[in-house]
This record gives sequence, C-alpha cells and structure tokens, in this order.
Amino acid sequence: MWKKRDSAAKSSVFGVGVQVIVRLDRARFPYSLIDDPIGVIVAPGELTGSSFYVPTTVREAVWEVQFDEPFAGLDGSGPHASAKVPESHLEAAPEA
Repeated sequence: MWKKRDSAAKSSVFGVGVQVIVRLDRARFPYSLIDDPIGVIVAPGELTGSSFYVPTTVREAVWEVQFDEPFAGLDGSGPHASAKVPESHLEAAPEA
C-alpha cells in the first residue's frame, strides 16, 4: 500500500523562530566568497512566484528572514537586515 506524502511535512520544519541558513543562488556568481547568511524566520511570507533577491519559477512558501548580521548580496546590493526567501533556499541551521 502506498502512503500519500503530506506536502505540509516539509514545511513543518520551518516556522517563525526557526534559525536558518539561506542558501544563495550562485549561478551568476560562482566564484563569490560571500558566506551564506544565517538568520531567524520572523514572519511567514506569501505563496507567490517571487521573492526579495531570487526569482522563483514555482509557487512555494516564502519566509521573512531577519539576518544575524547585515547581509550584502552576491550582486553587491545591501546591506540587508532582512529578506523574503523562498523555502527551497532555506536550510534549518544545525543546533549548537
């Protein structure tokens, strides 16, 4: 018997108060030495096809992340104190 995957199962990892690593899209800047920023999810975003610093092609959850330190984008923009980030670019930070 096949078990139906719950699409909310992946989302349950993320929520307000979760510390995350934002995995940057390095397609245009493959040699950048900027570290992936770390922050905390402070608010849910909207289910949209766009986000603050990276265009998305599918509808997915977007979360507002407040960075631990101001973050300068790979393109030199910033510094940014927060950003709306698609869930596919987030990774839960390891527990200390």
